[in-house]
Amino acid sequence: MTSPAAPPEGCRPAFGTTFVVVAYLLVAPPLFLLVPLALLLAFSPPRSPREWLWLVLAAGLGGLKVLGDAAHPAVSVRLLTAVAITAGGVFVLLIYLLPRATTLLRAGAAMIAGMGAAAVWARSAGIAMATIDAALIEDLRRGLEIGLRGADPAQAAMMTEALPLMARSFPGIVVLLGMLGLALAWRWYHLIASAPIGQPPRPLFEFRFNDHIIWGAIFTLALALFNVGGPIGRVVTWAAIVWGGIYAIRGLAIVLRATERWPLPGKLLVLIASVLVLPMALATIVMVGVADTWIDFRNRSIPTAGGGNAS
Repeated sequence: MTSPAAPPEGCRPAFGTTFVVVAYLLVAPPLFLLVPLALLLAFSPPRSPREWLWLVLAAGLGGLKVLGDAAHPAVSVRLLTAVAITAGGVFVLLIYLLPRATTLLRAGAAMIAGMGAAAVWARSAGIAMATIDAALIEDLRRGLEIGLRGADPAQAAMMTEALPLMARSFPGIVVLLGMLGLALAWRWYHLIASAPIGQPPRPLFEFRFNDHIIWGAIFTLALALFNVGGPIGRVVTWAAIVWGGIYAIRGLAIVLRATERWPLPGKLLVLIASVLVLPMALATIVMVGVADTWIDFRNRSIPTAGGGNAS
Protein backbone atom coordinates (compact mmCIF):
# COMPACT_ATOMS: atom_id res chain seq x y z
CA MET A 1 0.00 0.00 0.00
CA THR A 2 1.74 3.15 -1.17
CA SER A 3 0.72 6.77 -1.05
CA PRO A 4 -0.29 8.55 -4.24
CA ALA A 5 1.07 11.72 -2.69
CA ALA A 6 4.62 10.45 -2.37
CA PRO A 7 7.24 13.14 -2.88
CA PRO A 8 9.10 13.13 -6.18
CA GLU A 9 12.62 11.75 -6.29
CA GLY A 10 15.05 14.31 -4.93
CA CYS A 11 12.37 16.29 -3.08
CA ARG A 12 13.78 18.03 -0.02
CA PRO A 13 11.91 18.22 3.29
CA ALA A 14 10.67 21.66 4.35
CA PHE A 15 12.97 23.76 6.52
CA GLY A 16 10.44 23.98 9.37
CA THR A 17 10.06 20.22 9.64
CA THR A 18 13.83 19.75 9.40
CA PHE A 19 14.38 22.23 12.23
CA VAL A 20 11.81 20.50 14.47
CA VAL A 21 13.27 17.04 13.79
CA VAL A 22 16.82 18.19 14.58
CA ALA A 23 15.64 20.00 17.71
CA TYR A 24 13.74 16.91 18.86
CA LEU A 25 16.78 14.66 18.39
CA LEU A 26 18.87 17.08 20.45
CA VAL A 27 16.55 17.82 23.39
CA ALA A 28 14.04 14.92 23.56
CA PRO A 29 14.40 11.13 23.86
CA PRO A 30 15.62 10.37 20.30
CA LEU A 31 14.54 6.72 20.20
CA PHE A 32 10.88 7.74 19.93
CA LEU A 33 11.77 9.13 16.50
CA LEU A 34 14.60 6.83 15.42
CA VAL A 35 12.93 3.47 16.14
CA PRO A 36 9.73 3.99 14.08
CA LEU A 37 11.65 5.77 11.32
CA ALA A 38 14.07 2.86 10.93
CA LEU A 39 11.23 0.32 10.96
CA LEU A 40 9.14 2.25 8.44
CA LEU A 41 12.06 2.63 6.04
CA ALA A 42 13.02 -1.04 6.43
CA PHE A 43 9.48 -2.31 5.72
CA SER A 44 8.79 0.05 2.77
CA PRO A 45 11.42 -1.13 1.58
CA PRO A 46 14.02 1.58 0.69
CA ARG A 47 14.36 2.31 -3.03
CA SER A 48 16.58 5.39 -3.28
CA PRO A 49 20.05 6.30 -1.93
CA ARG A 50 18.39 8.89 0.28
CA GLU A 51 16.17 6.25 1.91
CA TRP A 52 19.12 3.91 2.42
CA LEU A 53 21.10 6.75 3.98
CA TRP A 54 18.33 7.57 6.45
CA LEU A 55 17.77 3.89 7.23
CA VAL A 56 21.46 3.45 8.07
CA LEU A 57 21.48 6.67 10.13
CA ALA A 58 18.29 5.86 12.05
CA ALA A 59 19.21 2.22 12.68
CA GLY A 60 22.84 3.03 13.51
CA LEU A 61 22.16 5.92 15.86
CA GLY A 62 19.23 4.08 17.43
CA GLY A 63 21.29 0.93 17.93
CA LEU A 64 24.12 2.87 19.58
CA LYS A 65 21.63 4.62 21.85
CA VAL A 66 20.02 1.32 22.87
CA LEU A 67 23.40 -0.28 23.62
CA GLY A 68 24.46 2.73 25.68
CA ASP A 69 21.20 2.84 27.62
CA ALA A 70 21.29 -0.92 28.30
CA ALA A 71 24.57 -0.46 30.18
CA HIS A 72 23.42 2.69 31.99
CA PRO A 73 23.28 2.32 35.80
CA ALA A 74 20.08 4.39 36.17
CA VAL A 75 16.92 2.25 36.03
CA SER A 76 14.94 5.23 34.72
CA VAL A 77 17.09 5.35 31.57
CA ARG A 78 16.62 1.63 30.88
CA LEU A 79 12.86 1.93 31.41
CA LEU A 80 12.66 4.89 29.03
CA THR A 81 14.49 2.87 26.38
CA ALA A 82 12.06 -0.03 26.82
CA VAL A 83 9.12 2.35 26.43
CA ALA A 84 10.58 3.86 23.24
CA ILE A 85 11.32 0.49 21.58
CA THR A 86 7.90 -0.93 22.42
CA ALA A 87 6.02 2.23 21.41
CA GLY A 88 7.93 2.51 18.13
CA GLY A 89 7.17 -1.07 17.19
CA VAL A 90 3.49 -0.83 18.15
CA PHE A 91 3.11 2.45 16.25
CA VAL A 92 4.41 0.89 13.02
CA LEU A 93 2.22 -2.19 13.57
CA LEU A 94 -0.86 0.04 14.00
CA ILE A 95 -0.09 1.78 10.72
CA TYR A 96 -0.63 -1.56 8.99
CA LEU A 97 -3.52 -2.74 11.18
CA LEU A 98 -5.41 0.59 11.35
CA PRO A 99 -4.73 2.35 8.04
CA ARG A 100 -7.64 4.78 8.52
CA ALA A 101 -6.80 5.73 12.11
CA THR A 102 -5.39 9.16 12.91
CA THR A 103 -1.77 9.69 13.86
CA LEU A 104 -2.93 10.93 17.27
CA LEU A 105 -4.82 7.68 17.93
CA ARG A 106 -1.94 5.48 16.80
CA ALA A 107 0.64 7.45 18.78
CA GLY A 108 -1.52 7.49 21.90
CA ALA A 109 -2.20 3.75 21.73
CA ALA A 110 1.49 3.04 21.08
CA MET A 111 2.55 5.09 24.11
CA ILE A 112 -0.01 3.34 26.33
CA ALA A 113 1.39 0.00 25.14
CA GLY A 114 4.96 1.18 25.76
CA MET A 115 4.23 2.46 29.27
CA GLY A 116 2.31 -0.71 30.05
CA ALA A 117 5.16 -2.93 28.88
CA ALA A 118 7.65 -0.93 30.96
CA ALA A 119 5.39 -1.23 34.03
CA VAL A 120 5.13 -5.01 33.59
CA TRP A 121 8.89 -5.31 33.16
CA ALA A 122 9.58 -3.17 36.25
CA ARG A 123 7.12 -5.21 38.33
CA SER A 124 8.59 -8.54 37.16
CA ALA A 125 12.08 -7.27 37.96
CA GLY A 126 11.01 -6.17 41.44
CA ILE A 127 11.60 -2.48 40.76
CA ALA A 128 9.38 -0.41 43.05
CA MET A 129 7.91 2.95 42.07
CA ALA A 130 9.89 4.55 44.90
CA THR A 131 13.10 3.29 43.29
CA ILE A 132 12.09 4.81 39.96
CA ASP A 133 11.20 8.11 41.66
CA ALA A 134 14.57 8.19 43.43
CA ALA A 135 16.42 7.54 40.16
CA LEU A 136 14.45 10.27 38.39
CA ILE A 137 15.10 12.77 41.18
CA GLU A 138 18.81 12.01 41.05
CA ASP A 139 18.91 12.39 37.25
CA LEU A 140 16.98 15.67 37.45
CA ARG A 141 19.23 16.94 40.25
CA ARG A 142 22.34 16.33 38.14
CA GLY A 143 20.71 18.13 35.22
CA LEU A 144 19.78 21.10 37.43
CA GLU A 145 23.30 21.33 38.80
CA ILE A 146 24.59 21.72 35.26
CA GLY A 147 21.81 24.00 34.01
CA LEU A 148 21.71 26.28 37.07
CA ARG A 149 25.44 26.60 37.58
CA GLY A 150 26.10 30.17 38.65
CA ALA A 151 22.37 30.90 39.13
CA ASP A 152 20.81 32.69 42.09
CA PRO A 153 20.94 30.37 45.17
CA ALA A 154 17.30 31.10 46.04
CA GLN A 155 16.18 30.09 42.53
CA ALA A 156 18.31 26.93 42.68
CA ALA A 157 16.83 26.01 46.07
CA MET A 158 13.28 26.52 44.76
CA MET A 159 13.96 24.28 41.76
CA THR A 160 15.51 21.63 44.01
CA GLU A 161 12.41 21.60 46.22
CA ALA A 162 10.28 20.98 43.12
CA LEU A 163 12.24 17.87 42.10
CA PRO A 164 9.80 15.35 43.67
CA LEU A 165 6.89 16.96 41.80
CA MET A 166 8.90 16.95 38.57
CA ALA A 167 9.73 13.27 39.04
CA ARG A 168 6.06 12.49 39.71
CA SER A 169 5.07 14.30 36.50
CA PHE A 170 7.88 12.90 34.35
CA PRO A 171 5.98 9.88 32.92
CA GLY A 172 3.28 12.23 31.60
CA ILE A 173 5.94 14.34 29.91
CA VAL A 174 7.45 11.16 28.44
CA VAL A 175 4.07 10.16 26.97
CA LEU A 176 3.65 13.60 25.42
CA LEU A 177 7.19 13.71 24.02
CA GLY A 178 6.85 10.12 22.80
CA MET A 179 3.65 10.91 20.89
CA LEU A 180 5.38 13.91 19.33
CA GLY A 181 8.39 11.81 18.34
CA LEU A 182 6.23 9.12 16.74
CA ALA A 183 4.26 11.75 14.80
CA LEU A 184 7.50 13.41 13.63
CA ALA A 185 8.87 10.04 12.48
CA TRP A 186 5.70 9.46 10.43
CA ARG A 187 5.93 12.92 8.84
CA TRP A 188 9.67 12.68 8.17
CA TYR A 189 9.23 9.23 6.65
CA HIS A 190 6.66 10.60 4.19
CA LEU A 191 8.98 13.45 3.25
CA ILE A 192 12.01 11.28 2.46
CA ALA A 193 10.46 8.04 1.14
CA SER A 194 9.90 7.75 -2.61
CA ALA A 195 6.93 5.34 -2.22
CA PRO A 196 5.75 5.57 1.41
CA ILE A 197 3.05 3.37 2.88
CA GLY A 198 -0.18 4.93 4.05
CA GLN A 199 -1.63 8.37 3.49
CA PRO A 200 0.62 11.37 4.21
CA PRO A 201 -0.07 13.22 7.46
CA ARG A 202 -1.83 16.57 7.25
CA PRO A 203 0.09 19.82 7.86
CA LEU A 204 0.36 20.95 11.47
CA PHE A 205 -1.97 23.91 10.97
CA GLU A 206 -4.75 21.43 10.12
CA PHE A 207 -4.27 19.43 13.34
CA ARG A 208 -7.54 18.68 15.10
CA PHE A 209 -9.33 15.72 16.67
CA ASN A 210 -12.82 14.64 17.68
CA ASP A 211 -14.41 17.40 19.75
CA HIS A 212 -16.05 14.88 22.09
CA ILE A 213 -12.61 14.07 23.49
CA ILE A 214 -13.02 17.21 25.60
CA TRP A 215 -15.08 15.11 28.04
CA GLY A 216 -12.02 13.02 28.79
CA ALA A 217 -10.10 16.18 29.65
CA ILE A 218 -12.98 17.45 31.81
CA PHE A 219 -13.18 14.12 33.67
CA THR A 220 -9.42 14.21 34.28
CA LEU A 221 -9.64 17.77 35.56
CA ALA A 222 -12.46 16.79 37.92
CA LEU A 223 -10.40 13.96 39.38
CA ALA A 224 -7.44 16.31 39.77
CA LEU A 225 -9.61 18.78 41.72
CA PHE A 226 -10.60 16.00 44.12
CA ASN A 227 -6.87 15.47 44.80
CA VAL A 228 -7.01 11.70 44.32
CA GLY A 229 -3.93 10.06 45.84
CA GLY A 230 -2.06 6.82 45.27
CA PRO A 231 -1.49 5.23 41.86
CA ILE A 232 -4.74 6.72 40.50
CA GLY A 233 -3.53 10.19 41.44
CA ARG A 234 -0.32 9.60 39.51
CA VAL A 235 -2.22 8.51 36.42
CA VAL A 236 -4.48 11.56 36.70
CA THR A 237 -1.41 13.82 36.83
CA TRP A 238 0.06 12.14 33.75
CA ALA A 239 -3.24 12.35 31.87
CA ALA A 240 -3.60 16.05 32.72
CA ILE A 241 -0.15 16.74 31.23
CA VAL A 242 -1.04 14.84 28.05
CA TRP A 243 -4.40 16.62 27.69
CA GLY A 244 -2.70 19.97 28.17
CA GLY A 245 -0.09 19.07 25.58
CA ILE A 246 -2.45 17.96 22.81
CA TYR A 247 -4.72 20.97 23.32
CA ALA A 248 -1.64 23.21 23.26
CA ILE A 249 -0.69 21.68 19.88
CA ARG A 250 -4.24 22.29 18.65
CA GLY A 251 -3.99 25.90 19.80
CA LEU A 252 -0.60 26.23 18.11
CA ALA A 253 -2.12 24.89 14.88
CA ILE A 254 -4.74 27.65 15.02
CA VAL A 255 -2.07 30.31 15.58
CA LEU A 256 -0.05 28.97 12.64
CA ARG A 257 -3.11 29.08 10.40
CA ALA A 258 -3.95 32.64 11.54
CA THR A 259 -0.40 33.88 10.89
CA GLU A 260 0.16 31.81 7.74
CA ARG A 261 0.26 34.87 5.44
CA TRP A 262 2.06 37.18 7.83
CA PRO A 263 5.47 38.52 6.75
CA LEU A 264 8.50 36.91 8.35
CA PRO A 265 9.27 39.88 10.68
CA GLY A 266 5.77 39.66 12.15
CA LYS A 267 6.12 35.92 12.80
CA LEU A 268 9.53 36.43 14.43
CA LEU A 269 8.10 39.19 16.64
CA VAL A 270 5.32 36.88 17.86
CA LEU A 271 7.85 34.10 18.50
CA ILE A 272 10.18 36.37 20.51
CA ALA A 273 7.29 37.79 22.54
CA SER A 274 6.04 34.26 23.27
CA VAL A 275 9.46 33.17 24.55
CA LEU A 276 9.66 36.21 26.84
CA VAL A 277 6.30 35.38 28.44
CA LEU A 278 6.44 31.62 27.94
CA PRO A 279 4.10 30.51 30.79
CA MET A 280 1.42 32.98 29.67
CA ALA A 281 1.90 31.99 26.01
CA LEU A 282 1.52 28.29 26.82
CA ALA A 283 -1.62 28.91 28.87
CA THR A 284 -3.05 31.00 26.05
CA ILE A 285 -2.57 28.41 23.32
CA VAL A 286 -4.03 25.70 25.58
CA MET A 287 -7.13 27.84 26.10
CA VAL A 288 -7.33 28.55 22.36
CA GLY A 289 -7.11 24.82 21.66
CA VAL A 290 -9.88 24.07 24.16
CA ALA A 291 -12.09 26.92 22.88
CA ASP A 292 -11.73 25.58 19.34
CA THR A 293 -13.93 22.67 20.45
CA TRP A 294 -16.93 25.01 20.35
CA ILE A 295 -15.81 27.99 18.25
CA ASP A 296 -14.00 26.19 15.39
CA PHE A 297 -11.72 29.13 14.62
CA ARG A 298 -10.39 27.82 11.32
CA ASN A 299 -13.80 27.28 9.71
CA ARG A 300 -15.62 30.40 10.88
CA SER A 301 -17.30 32.53 8.24
CA ILE A 302 -15.50 35.76 7.40
CA PRO A 303 -17.65 38.90 6.84
CA THR A 304 -17.22 40.46 3.40
CA ALA A 305 -17.34 44.14 2.49
CA GLY A 306 -20.90 43.77 1.21
CA GLY A 307 -22.15 42.47 4.54
CA GLY A 308 -22.37 38.83 3.48
CA ASN A 309 -20.29 35.90 4.67
CA ALA A 310 -17.51 34.10 2.91
CA SER A 311 -16.33 30.68 4.07
